[in-house]
Amino acid sequence: MRSILALSAVAAIATSVPAMAANLVINGDFSSPSLAPGSWTESMPVPGWTSGTTDTIEVGKSDSPYGMTCISSNCQNLEVNSNIDTGIVEQTITGLTADQTYTLSWYYGDRNSGGHQTMNVYFDGQLVTTDTDSTNDGKWHFNTFTVTPKGTTAVLSFNGVADTGAPSYGNEVTNVSLTSAAPEPAAWALMMLGVGGMGAALRSRRRLVAA
Repeated sequence: MRSILALSAVAAIATSVPAMAANLVINGDFSSPSLAPGSWTESMPVPGWTSGTTDTIEVGKSDSPYGMTCISSNCQNLEVNSNIDTGIVEQTITGLTADQTYTLSWYYGDRNSGGHQTMNVYFDGQLVTTDTDSTNDGKWHFNTFTVTPKGTTAVLSFNGVADTGAPSYGNEVTNVSLTSAAPEPAAWALMMLGVGGMGAALRSRRRLVAA
């Protein structure tokens, strides 16, 4: 019985290791600056993010004024198209390992007004995907991709595309995340501990059976 319990405990440790991966994106849910209900802003700095154009960065409450459901911690999101046809919002991510695999994910949606919208997503200078939505249904769509940086830093960029939609509407983004697809050294240590523990438990069980 003790051996079974030990195996269960060690297995639980081993399977929980991947959850330790930290999000390398700063302010990926756009919860800062914190805004009042039903408001948006283009006048405050947005920690972690910069504008790739002369335009400002627009952040607002997802439910109002954007007509989206609340899925981020502070019910806030980025709107890529701000005041010009092509808005660009980007972040330089540091602490990467060259040629290592990472998981990049975010939620994309189009508010219930403003017409057809399109947005290109780049990582380390490479086009990851093109998000587009013509339904204006106010729903979020999950994106997840595997990316491999060439160096220790990489730029993540959301680029609004001028199309038939209104230039100051749409292309909502939130819950942006970049995590290592490979376990970190601490995670490897825990996994090795788990494997060693399972081996010891199995040997103990064999001795009990033999006795």
